[in-house]
Amino acid sequence: MNLAQRLLKAGVLNPEQLGAALSRQKKYRGFLGRHLLELNLLDAEVLSRYTPAYPPVPRTFAETGVPEGLLSQLLLKHAYYRDYITVREMADALKISEALVETLMDSLNAQRFLEVKPRDPSRPGPLHLAVEIRYTLSDAARKRTEQFMEVNSYVGPAPVALEDYWDWVEAQTIQQMQLEEEDLRRAFADYVVPEELFYKIGPAVISGRSIFLFGPTGSGKTILAKAVGEAFRDRVFIPYALYVFGQIIRLYDEVNHQPVTPDPDMPKFDQRWVLCRRPVVIAGGEMTEDSLELKFNPMLKYYDAPHQLRANNGILIIDDFGRQKISPRHLLNRWMYPLETRQDFCYLNTGQQFGIPFDQLIIFCTNLDPYSLADAAFLRRIRHKIFVGHVNMDQYLEIFRRNCIQYNLEYREDAVREMAVRHYFQAARPMSACHPRDLLDNLQDRARFMGHEPELTAEQLDAAAQSYFVKPKETLDYDTLLDEPRALA
Repeated sequence: MNLAQRLLKAGVLNPEQLGAALSRQKKYRGFLGRHLLELNLLDAEVLSRYTPAYPPVPRTFAETGVPEGLLSQLLLKHAYYRDYITVREMADALKISEALVETLMDSLNAQRFLEVKPRDPSRPGPLHLAVEIRYTLSDAARKRTEQFMEVNSYVGPAPVALEDYWDWVEAQTIQQMQLEEEDLRRAFADYVVPEELFYKIGPAVISGRSIFLFGPTGSGKTILAKAVGEAFRDRVFIPYALYVFGQIIRLYDEVNHQPVTPDPDMPKFDQRWVLCRRPVVIAGGEMTEDSLELKFNPMLKYYDAPHQLRANNGILIIDDFGRQKISPRHLLNRWMYPLETRQDFCYLNTGQQFGIPFDQLIIFCTNLDPYSLADAAFLRRIRHKIFVGHVNMDQYLEIFRRNCIQYNLEYREDAVREMAVRHYFQAARPMSACHPRDLLDNLQDRARFMGHEPELTAEQLDAAAQSYFVKPKETLDYDTLLDEPRALA
């Protein structure tokens, strides 16, 4: 039962009021709840009261939102790869209740698709299996299942209906995230972040809207974007798969979604959903135009979700923006409408089109000039543009000190200052936040090659820097920069 149905059933809205909100939603797109609030049909408190805290366990096939026949096919496909099945095993595989699975298996047994498999008394096993009825596929069922797999080879948990997915993305929207200043400070604790920059990033994150982080390479833009994802305290439900127009779209994946253990006192919820941290999806230079669309697997006959769908209710980081295989202007034009309406559109191979929620905090990270990537009209739609620049000497020293702790090296400020004279000030080179870590990597590589313990000395740092930095223009030799490095006063 979705939000509209719950409000009607409770008598909070009448059909005419709901119709007005649905008409407005159809015209302007986005979430139904937002339109109900903007039309003053209910207030935020009432809306939250009818938004459940967790997906309820479906008690009937109608409540699953997917056809009973599809669940039967999915059960047969699971059984195809097993010697035998039980009600309990199939309930765990399909992530639906044992009562529903038992109904499915009774129906399949009546159609002679399942056969009772006698238990082998010589095989030890758990006591509960001795009283459970075990089934195996009949020959007719195997042939029928092979036909099903030619149409769709998905074998996994039962999908959820697209309508229910919309409902839940709205209920746990990124724009209602739980985030306070102390949460962001905790996430940034391992990094040197100037207060001025911190107080620009904080409001941008809490807005739940898009952010443009720009500045020179190595300034820490991507690290800061990733750290934002660590700041969220709240959790969200993500479905294993979606059911749309008879097709299955695989959504949950272990790379982008981090499951968490439910609290002991948490009520039982629909197991087709996984309780996770808010997702953080990173798309780098490998991103193409195709990665923004549903990806159909011609061998397995089902779809994989695009980046923006996997990132719903979380963060989507577009790293090295402007260096993707898709042109930045094409990408921005592709997302101009979704950024405005919080809705995107996908297409099936059959030509059918459907809307999907577009609910993520998009963070664009680039070291290119923003005006070379987008026009003023699009930059206006990106609410927060934040410059992340080079670090000053004090910040550089603090970053170096923290990296020495991670590398288990004794920090020597005098050695770092001597290296800085030669390779930064004399070379007119700006200091980047990534340099200390990279220089320490080179220092350790050199020590390992020469067979001695790494040590933070001026000589070792100088050697590490010589193999790291490119010589300044019109400089033939590093020694011409300064014969006798001096420590800064």
